[in-house]
Amino acid sequence: MSIDSGIADMRSAHQVLGTDYDLVISCDNSVPHLLTDDDLLLAFQQFHSCLRPGGGCLIIVRDCAKEARGSNLVKHYGARVENGKRYVLFQIWDFVDHDYCDLSFFVVEDDLASGQVRSHVMRSRYYAVATAHLCDLMLRAGFEGVKRLDDVFYQPVLLGTESA
Repeated sequence: MSIDSGIADMRSAHQVLGTDYDLVISCDNSVPHLLTDDDLLLAFQQFHSCLRPGGGCLIIVRDCAKEARGSNLVKHYGARVENGKRYVLFQIWDFVDHDYCDLSFFVVEDDLASGQVRSHVMRSRYYAVATAHLCDLMLRAGFEGVKRLDDVFYQPVLLGTESA
């Protein structure tokens, strides 16, 4: 089996990757890193343009409507040991207002042999957009049969299709 795949900025997916794909996938909360409705709509239009007739779009995203708002909200991702080092992973969320969240993803690296500890942090901003709003934007972009599926993955799955 041959699988044609590609990676691009979501806002220029069709320009970079072309058309005739069976499926466009955007996972792991990548969509909310686009910070405006205009950018989200553009990305969904680009996804739509990449698809062959009858093709689909699958988006996996956190339901931010259910997330608590505030500052210094800690999201733990556990600890892992690999190659003699323990890694402790967590995020700190700071909502700057109802719609935007500044994320800091921390990786604490504990060398079990030497006892040395290093910390790494990656920062980003997140559009805390509700899945219902994302579904509306998908419809505006031309997708049909847009729906949200729960209990099939650890986060909601949004699906839409290009008309056949």
